[in-house]
Amino acid sequence: MSHETRNTIILIILFLVIGLGAGYYIFISQPKTLKAKNVQLNELNQKFTDTKALAITYDSLTRESERIDSILFNRTKAIPFRESMTDTYNDVIRISKYFTPYTRMDIEYENTEPVGAASIDHFILHGQGDFNDVFRLLYELEKSKKLYKIKSVNLKNSTLTKGSGEILYQVLFNINLDSYFTSDKNLALNYEEASDKKYFKISDYFYPLITPDIPPNYEELLEVEGASLLAIIPDGVFIMDKNGNSYTLMEGDPVYLGYLTKIDYDRQKCEFMLNRGGIVEKIVLDLKSFNVKETKQ
Repeated sequence: MSHETRNTIILIILFLVIGLGAGYYIFISQPKTLKAKNVQLNELNQKFTDTKALAITYDSLTRESERIDSILFNRTKAIPFRESMTDTYNDVIRISKYFTPYTRMDIEYENTEPVGAASIDHFILHGQGDFNDVFRLLYELEKSKKLYKIKSVNLKNSTLTKGSGEILYQVLFNINLDSYFTSDKNLALNYEEASDKKYFKISDYFYPLITPDIPPNYEELLEVEGASLLAIIPDGVFIMDKNGNSYTLMEGDPVYLGYLTKIDYDRQKCEFMLNRGGIVEKIVLDLKSFNVKETKQ
């Protein structure tokens, strides 16, 4: 076979292959693809031709979204978005600004625990201070919009002696605090702190009923012990203490450790109510027989 004949045959074969491939694509494959696309296009056209129905559906979904957001926003607690534990430190420090000068507190970070899409920072708050300061700390954390959980609280009696010698009755406290947060902005909710938390002081349940110490007489008030009733005048009484200092008092006036509670003009006497470290005494001074004392608990 000559070289020209062989090339001719090869060209004919290539032409047939190309022609068959082009024919398959044009007459078989392409019509199937166009048919599928036309079907898909018709479905999309049917969905988007009714714009009024789409608008109604959009409005309905918008209202439902706003309703759900309102429910979540008005809940008492929300998990905040944050990436650092400093927010918890800042909240506790903000509360501590209301503490008395003799309350101290330390904040210890333990660890972070993942819980699903959220996380928990574990802290220990411990220190010593005024009972109402500790109560305020617990109250503010419980009422916060942010999700804090107080796992345990341990309180013990304690005392602190000031430089003047005055004894302050305090409490030792140890609080295990969990601070919830999320690092996913899609899960975090917008929240606002309650602006008007109504905080009221409560009775100090750790203050002793009877105290061994009695505060000094810094204000130089009348010391009823050993005093004498010298005269009863229309505006009050005239009394001299054991050191020779004289005082003119009216009902309700303060004295050392108590008050002048009653002036009995008919019986020529006056009564004082004193609190000696939790022991309440009634002292009666009589004009006729000096320094008569009656004590009642």
